[in-house]
Amino acid sequence: MSSVARPFDECLRTQVAATPDALAIVHENRQWSYADLDATVNRLAARLIRDGVGRGQCVGICLPRCPEAIASMLAIHRAGAAFVPLDPEYPIERLRYMIEDAEIVLVISDEASMDATSGLSKSTRENTDPNWDETGWENVHDLLADVPRDSVTEGLAFPEISGGDLAYIMYTSGSTGKPKGVAIDHTALATYCRADVEVYRLTAADRTLQFSTLNFDIAIEEIFPPLMTGGAVVVRPSERSSTRNELSDLIDRHAITAIHLATAYWHEWVDLIAKTKSRVPRGIRLMIVTGEKVSVQHYDRWKQHCEQSVLWCNAYGPTEATVTATVFIPEPDFDAPNMPIGRPLPGYTARILDASDSVVRGEQTGQLFLGGPALAIGYWKRPDLTAAAFIDWPGDADHPAERLYRTGDVARWLPDGQIEFGGRVDHQIKLGSYRIEPAEMESVLNDHEWVAESLVTYDEANGQKFLVAYLATQGSVADAGRVDLGEVMDWLRDRLPPYMIPHRYIMMDQFPKTINGKIDRASLPSPSTAVVARRDEYVAPSTEIETELAAVWAETLNVPSVGIDDDFFELGGSSLLVTRVVASVSERWNVELPVRDFFANPTVALMAAHLSRWVGGGDGASVVASAVSTRDRSPELRPAFFESTDEQLFGVYYPAMVNAKRSFGPGVLGEESGAAMRRHGVVICGSYGHEQTRGYRNLQLLAKRLSQHGLDVFRFDYANTGNSSGDCESLTAGRMTENIVDACERLRSISGCQKLSVVGLRAGATLAWRLPIDDLESVVLWDPVVDGSAFVSLIALFHRHATMGLHRFAKKRIDGQPGQSLGYSMPDAKADSMASMLCLPAAGAGAGAGAGAGATRSLVLASDGYLEQEADPHGVMSSWSVREIADEIRWHDPEYTEAAFSSPAAFEQIISFLVEECVR
Repeated sequence: MSSVARPFDECLRTQVAATPDALAIVHENRQWSYADLDATVNRLAARLIRDGVGRGQCVGICLPRCPEAIASMLAIHRAGAAFVPLDPEYPIERLRYMIEDAEIVLVISDEASMDATSGLSKSTRENTDPNWDETGWENVHDLLADVPRDSVTEGLAFPEISGGDLAYIMYTSGSTGKPKGVAIDHTALATYCRADVEVYRLTAADRTLQFSTLNFDIAIEEIFPPLMTGGAVVVRPSERSSTRNELSDLIDRHAITAIHLATAYWHEWVDLIAKTKSRVPRGIRLMIVTGEKVSVQHYDRWKQHCEQSVLWCNAYGPTEATVTATVFIPEPDFDAPNMPIGRPLPGYTARILDASDSVVRGEQTGQLFLGGPALAIGYWKRPDLTAAAFIDWPGDADHPAERLYRTGDVARWLPDGQIEFGGRVDHQIKLGSYRIEPAEMESVLNDHEWVAESLVTYDEANGQKFLVAYLATQGSVADAGRVDLGEVMDWLRDRLPPYMIPHRYIMMDQFPKTINGKIDRASLPSPSTAVVARRDEYVAPSTEIETELAAVWAETLNVPSVGIDDDFFELGGSSLLVTRVVASVSERWNVELPVRDFFANPTVALMAAHLSRWVGGGDGASVVASAVSTRDRSPELRPAFFESTDEQLFGVYYPAMVNAKRSFGPGVLGEESGAAMRRHGVVICGSYGHEQTRGYRNLQLLAKRLSQHGLDVFRFDYANTGNSSGDCESLTAGRMTENIVDACERLRSISGCQKLSVVGLRAGATLAWRLPIDDLESVVLWDPVVDGSAFVSLIALFHRHATMGLHRFAKKRIDGQPGQSLGYSMPDAKADSMASMLCLPAAGAGAGAGAGAGATRSLVLASDGYLEQEADPHGVMSSWSVREIADEIRWHDPEYTEAAFSSPAAFEQIISFLVEECVR
């Protein structure tokens, strides 16, 4: 390997010129050749440069796994800038800190991620926060649309990249209470990529699985080296698999040859292969395991189930050394009790030093230091942390002076020149390949009003680590016996990423201390005594199937007991552990349980009902007796397409999920009070225009919640606008009313429900009140439109606000034609028609025309501030019986044109109201 590695972008251009038609990226039903990838990168880079993005600046990428995310990384480099991965699932304040700390000038995102981070992205796009004036959010699809594929970037020259230019910043857990950014330059990235290609013997024939999230540096390994060699990167599909061994199925279906996995996930996969008595997929030729100590027992198990020759590698490396620094490749006769971490990659060095930074001799232990051109620049804007972790080592008689990174890991040299890992010098925790600083979690916990002092460690059982938090409450506002752990968990979720949230807690009046005033860890109660944080009260299993499922969950999660309403993921479960539960359930009841079914039924009660409905029978005994292979009978929640009298509509049916408290007839989980209850159906009617966009995900969640409480639910889009064949131009208030009637009839047909209710939001609420249906059980009006003329004016205002000027787009837009963009603006005639229909009668709840008169009961909800803001020239709302709720919607604030909202208070009111109807 030469001492100077070419920047990756230069290598990519060379590869594009050599193999333009070769396959570069595969994602679901999309395929990009190297020429396609290069053209997309050029278009994005050109747009970034035209937007003022320049050398040395940072650009955020807030995208899921997708080809556009990869193209964004490469385009940012081509524009001379550095990228910063931003996980859309991170808490808003954490993302805000990362954007401010990295001085990000632009965030590339998509509609879904912008919705998920609406509390963050809206402030940047609308410049409502003076600290964010330099940051804008752009939809990657808009960026690409603004630069046509076949256009020539005349007069535009891409900057030349030098080795010392910043390539990316990867944020990791920080001991100061805030995440710290690891800054990697192009020399480090190129050095690593060339070493990766050499050691793992990558070729153009390889198809590498892009499995990791972008904010974890395994993604760098999965993307950059394969593209340097002309291989294909296969991006993990977004949909969950229909098989229980979804990773093996994914590898087989996409002909994957190279795969990189975090150690914990690899352990689970090997266990699943062994449990199902299957084989390692035959197409794999490269298996890289990284992140934590590898179990030799699992490696032996792997060999027993692997029939082909595989280059199996145990990789080690911190983010500060650009992904991987050492690799161990075992010989065929390997039988040592511990798995070494190997030798340094080409271009890397490794030193094991004692406390005085002198080289240790023989097989003595010391701290592992790493060197070479692949080391990070340091910690972004943290010279103190950089000086502590990166040292200028003077060398000795046998070794030259060099810059080294202090890993904090204990290690020793083995006689054959391999390095053996020996644990941590400090209390840092490796969990699922993430390096976690307990001090960061403790800092957040200590800010809670109930916590006087905290300490975070971990417990380990069945090969899995679980975070455990010790909380001292003496001197705080609450005593140890009354602390609401559910509230503490919510506090953490708002401030920390999911992998850093403890789910087990030990409450103490105060911590034992040493004579020096430090926490005496040896005197703390055992982590095994921790209690699980529960949101709801514990409800014990009552049937055989529930009891067995609860036992499987308790063993998997290492908790003493699991209630039927406990959420698997809120108890500390992860996607890694799902495979273990699925394997146990599938084996126990002889069914092929798809992984995606588990994610849809995350409580014992839901899963018990799901299994019972799937294989038939009432209780656990009958389920076992009648169990058969049901690979082809797996129930799925699929969109229900149907024909109405005038047009095709698009809707989604959510069948009732039965829990232990309710039942809907024999053959499910038994009967309640000896009598089968009548099925109760609910049709959800959304709003219109921008309000439909804002409320879409909220109503989707409401539908799922209602189905979990035992109601059949149908949610639909007016005029089939949720489908590609939708007809926005023909949509009128009368047509929308017809759609609601058709949806009600369709729900009766597919569910057999005998009771029918309607829930409407804004325009949907007003239309629902006027429905020509006489036998509705109940109607819920949520923030109904009172005055149609004011509503139409509001739609027009939102349309102009979203499509004109500099409010959203970097390029100024002019007003669009009426009637376009999913009906966000309407012609005058249509507006008049809509306004005439969208007016509530001045009458109290339970009176008036349509559904209100025909329904048994009605519920009218008004969000916080709604009554003051809604135009009500005739005093209609004052004559209604209205329940005000704390959720703040702010319909009239153009700032929130497309911001999604969350409505827990409204949900509880609606669910309580309809469930009471159900059991009445």
